[in-house]
Amino acid sequence: MIVKEKEGSIPTDKMGRAGYDAEKQMAFYLRRAFSESPDIFVFNDIRFVRNGEAAQIDHLVLHRYGFFLIESKSVTGAIEVNKQLEFVRVFGRQRKGMKSPITQVKMQADLLQALLNDNKESLRRKVMLGMVQGSFGEQRFDRLVAVSDNGIINRKGCDPPGLVKADRVASVVEDLIARRDKTRGFTGAMRLAFADKKTTKQLQEDDMPAFTAGELDLICSFLLDNDQPYVQPPPVVGQVVSPPETPPPPPAAANVQSVAAEIVRESPAQTQTSFSCRHCNATNVEIVYGQYGYYFKCNDCSKNTKIDFTCRCGVKSKISKKGQIFSWKCSSCGNNDHFYTNPS
Repeated sequence: MIVKEKEGSIPTDKMGRAGYDAEKQMAFYLRRAFSESPDIFVFNDIRFVRNGEAAQIDHLVLHRYGFFLIESKSVTGAIEVNKQLEFVRVFGRQRKGMKSPITQVKMQADLLQALLNDNKESLRRKVMLGMVQGSFGEQRFDRLVAVSDNGIINRKGCDPPGLVKADRVASVVEDLIARRDKTRGFTGAMRLAFADKKTTKQLQEDDMPAFTAGELDLICSFLLDNDQPYVQPPPVVGQVVSPPETPPPPPAAANVQSVAAEIVRESPAQTQTSFSCRHCNATNVEIVYGQYGYYFKCNDCSKNTKIDFTCRCGVKSKISKKGQIFSWKCSSCGNNDHFYTNPS
């Protein structure tokens, strides 16, 4: 059953488009394999947040024994992996290191497991006569890295079990579920009783209680309810005020004081533009200085908002400070004005 399709617009850059196409290809294979399976639930492009940390999962498969997290990788040449699980992209004669997708999907699984265990009382039943609360153990989370169809995997003395081509993912999922099924019920007990030593060890490793139908429904709803798609925050842009017009030359008989007064009247007033926190939308913010320059700090939620001020001529302007008053100046056209005053 396909619970969530891949969403979002198609990227325009080359690398982004390649990643998008790899995820669409993997979603196609999962749809073809599981769209009519009533107890296998597929979530494409789903994102969870826990304690400020996020996990963007390309594909998540929920089945009666646990979860598969699938990380799609677009590869046009080849990737190499060594015994230390270090990855290298190879294209022609070019070689370039890359982040380990195995580590990446492991971190995603850890966050999802913690999030589910935070809510285990509402998702899982109690067992052993109601004395033990069911939870989500690590063995319920399987991880795969799916390399796109036209990519080549060079295994340099290392064969990570979770590194597969995209067209093999569905069969890996089906094989694991079938192995788990062999341990269940009377047939599973008989198979274990008459198995040799090697088979007994494999059956014991595969043995795992299945989720109930009610638990599957609760988990499925929980995953959908906690999906938090990433939203690109709008740039923080202040109000651009036109520069004051040059006053006409004063009459010859005018004194210096009257000229100064006229110039002051022609200058624009220092108006305070309203800014808000991009996390909680509160306006109780102040400008502070950090490693990368000035930014807004929210006094309500304590989170930060980037300052990205652009002059109307299209050039990013510099922010300067005098006391609690902040001003901006454009290095291109010379325009400048008051930007913000910190609350006292």
